Amino acid sequence: MAQEARLETQGESFEFQLVCINRNVAACELVNSFFIPEIESRTGGQLQFTLSSFPELGIAGGDTLRLIGDNTLEVAEVYSGYVGGDLPLLDVGNLWGLSPSEEAHLELTDAIHEDLVAVLKETTGGQPIMRQYYPNQFIFSREELDSLDQFDNKKIRQHSTILGDLLAGLGAEGQFVAFADVYTALERGVLDAAVSCGTCGSGVRWYEVTDCMVGPIVAIGVTWITMNKEVWDAIPADLQAIIREEGERHQSTSREWVETVWAQEGIDENTEGGMEYIEFSQEIQDALFQAGRNNVLPRWVERTGGPNSQAVQIYNEKAAPIIGVRVGADGLAEDIN
Repeated sequence: MAQEARLETQGESFEFQLVCINRNVAACELVNSFFIPEIESRTGGQLQFTLSSFPELGIAGGDTLRLIGDNTLEVAEVYSGYVGGDLPLLDVGNLWGLSPSEEAHLELTDAIHEDLVAVLKETTGGQPIMRQYYPNQFIFSREELDSLDQFDNKKIRQHSTILGDLLAGLGAEGQFVAFADVYTALERGVLDAAVSCGTCGSGVRWYEVTDCMVGPIVAIGVTWITMNKEVWDAIPADLQAIIREEGERHQSTSREWVETVWAQEGIDENTEGGMEYIEFSQEIQDALFQAGRNNVLPRWVERTGGPNSQAVQIYNEKAAPIIGVRVGADGLAEDIN
């Protein structure tokens, strides 16, 4: 094993605000209980992070690239679904509906990681310090959704354009609603259902305003905790090395929890809250793949600038062999035999 970076800096202190999507979700709780105290311990308290969140600061997820780039946010979580309108290339790792399994999706995530880090650095000028994982997505519904026809015209909360394209392929109507506002929208009937990870929904008690938890969509979400350039450059090299090491440890732990804990925990917490868990029928699973293949992929290709874009080149080279579907010269999906 490589030797850990040694702490050499003495007599200096740094404190930064780390902004997570929502402090009540399990992934952000892990940042607060694992990454932040480990950094403080490794640096003898010289480097400290204080957790905050998008709702607490009153910011929209779509603003994160700009707010990191202009050094307004010191450290923040970047989710491709929120910033895909400005940087659709990042969605190459979250083309939901296409991945045949969790294992394939995680393999894809590894294959494209360095490309996406380079794009984030170029776009924001900052330094991505770790990946964060979110478990498979579920539909939290006020009514049963156990057949494809029951999706027709349902108003379902989406948190990305990709997800909206996927829901449209099922016959539903995706609606952008901020995570913090979903509970009220479900309670008042503005939404029929909402999509998020199991522990995300239970963390904000969606089981109080919905009756059925349907899924899962094979859609492990990946985000990047990123420091702005001004902050990163101000930190001594030994502390930078410690941040990198603890970032790698955190993302390994986050991934382990996604693979072994959070999926079942989300089901358990919501059923204990009174929800009925309904697994997707084969009909719906097949429809999800077709929606991914025929809606999600070609529409994403168009947003990236067409089949010759950098994003599509990365997809065809690194993601397509894992998924089994490539982008053809016409921008449409082609099966790989």
